[in-house]
Amino acid sequence: MKLYFKYMSILLKAQMQYRASFWLLSLGQFFVPFSVFAGVYFLFERFGNIKGWTFFEVALCFGVINMAFSIAECFVRGFDIFSNMVVHGDFDRILLRPRSTFIQVLGSQFEFTRIGRLLQSIMVLAWAVINLSVNWTLI
Repeated sequence: MKLYFKYMSILLKAQMQYRASFWLLSLGQFFVPFSVFAGVYFLFERFGNIKGWTFFEVALCFGVINMAFSIAECFVRGFDIFSNMVVHGDFDRILLRPRSTFIQVLGSQFEFTRIGRLLQSIMVLAWAVINLSVNWTLI
């Protein structure tokens, strides 16, 4: 995991070379799912319940799903581009290194700009959990 965090720090420094671009991309990643969520909100505002689902139940699902996707896109993006690595011959270079190929592929790509999407999904999830009438327990 030390190597994974080293890759993470190197790629974060590389992405922060252009700070304005980084923050604008993060802001865009915040507002794109927000516009989708606004559409869901207005749909429920107009029709109330849809097939027995309330708005906050759908918001809970939306928040969980978006959070899972944003974490995956942010921290394990390397396997998403694995086929390109094989096609372009970059995987051969990884195979020659005396480190775990799994960690090297996992750490080959991070999309830290997805932090905006993660923040938006956390906000939606918190809003849904607060407004649902569910008795949350540890179990």
